[in-house]
Amino acid sequence: MNGAFIYLIGFAGCGKLTIAQAIRARCDCILVDNHLINNVIFSLIDPDGKTRLPDKVWEQVRQVRSAALETIRDLAKPGRIFIFTNELLEGEERCRQIFLEIAELARHRGAIFLPARLTIAPVELARRVVSPGRAEQFKEIDPQAALTKAWEREVFRPHGFDYIELDVTTITAEEAAERILVELKKRQSAS
Repeated sequence: MNGAFIYLIGFAGCGKLTIAQAIRARCDCILVDNHLINNVIFSLIDPDGKTRLPDKVWEQVRQVRSAALETIRDLAKPGRIFIFTNELLEGEERCRQIFLEIAELARHRGAIFLPARLTIAPVELARRVVSPGRAEQFKEIDPQAALTKAWEREVFRPHGFDYIELDVTTITAEEAAERILVELKKRQSAS
């Protein structure tokens, strides 16, 4: 087996990290949560989780992400399973480029690539973004901003890629993890 890349894509607060942790509890994998990368920079600028971050922040984050992806490409053991998480939004070129970087890395490593597009009802998203511990992890915590985003924006659709879509409004992280792992096993069997 050449390993796999599971890529959880959804709005901030939808439960990507919680689902990734549930997957990690069931299989031997490495979690590359977006905040593992983002917080290298976020921890230095004291964000409040509500105020829009300066554009310059994202250039710095891009450099950290590039270093992490190069490390996976050049140094990670063959056959490893990685789980990536990201808030990627439809219609943003930056988001499309981030997605394509991960897809290309999976291709380079000969890994199975499983994008999972996570959707959620806006009211549930607003409830989740105020969950305990989010502020300490430099995550978004503004319920009104979450509602507005969920009403006005759409989670990135990986056009041209074989992805799964899960509505995580009413299912547990464990149920979502199980569905993703079932799909991964199907793909592993087919390859």
